[in-house]
Amino acid sequence: MATKSKTTQSRSKGSRETQRGQTRARILQAVLDIVVEKGMRAVRHRAVAERAGVSLGSTTYHFSSIEDLIVSAFDYFNKQQMLTVNPYYLQVSQHLEPFENDVVPDVLRPEVAAWICEKSVGYVCDQVAGDHFDRIVEFAFYHESIRYPALRELLITVRQVELEFLKRVHRVMGSQHPEEDARITVALFRQLEQSAITGVHPKLDSNVIRRTIRRHMSLCLNMPIPPVTAVES
Repeated sequence: MATKSKTTQSRSKGSRETQRGQTRARILQAVLDIVVEKGMRAVRHRAVAERAGVSLGSTTYHFSSIEDLIVSAFDYFNKQQMLTVNPYYLQVSQHLEPFENDVVPDVLRPEVAAWICEKSVGYVCDQVAGDHFDRIVEFAFYHESIRYPALRELLITVRQVELEFLKRVHRVMGSQHPEEDARITVALFRQLEQSAITGVHPKLDSNVIRRTIRRHMSLCLNMPIPPVTAVES
């Protein structure tokens, strides 16, 4: 009996690997869907298998424990988020690029600060718009990180990227305490997002978000922030 050629064997191996990758992706997406619809406690191998349309054996083969499922699902979610550059980060970075090795001159700081404020308002509003799927996933996994050290390590890495970006923004804008101001900014964004999504603050609209962010930046930079009528995209 003739043996398979190396090309045929390679294609067969590649096909199996592709199928395994697709199965893993379906399982991990099922975890995210269950987290949003029913909560983290509903994540069980059988429930995930049913939602993904795969056998229970397939789920336990790829992920040996609930912890493995949860940590892998967040890693999958984060990588999907990183496939495209966050427009907010990209636009602010490009706007500050001419000043990257120095600070924004005093004469330009009010104008640039007002621009960043409006971009930040747009970012937060975008984060809480729509069906909130991404934000619910994010909040759920942050809460669950209390239980799982591996998940906590992933979250720390993700947050550090955000913190470094905001620290750079505050430094270029002339903040005397860029790291501390960046941490406060991260906390403020999260609080605004959580309040809007959970309904804890029912009157939290774009005007409230704008006033809050402008107040925050004014305190960080020790300067009044002038109003703007429009911000270019």
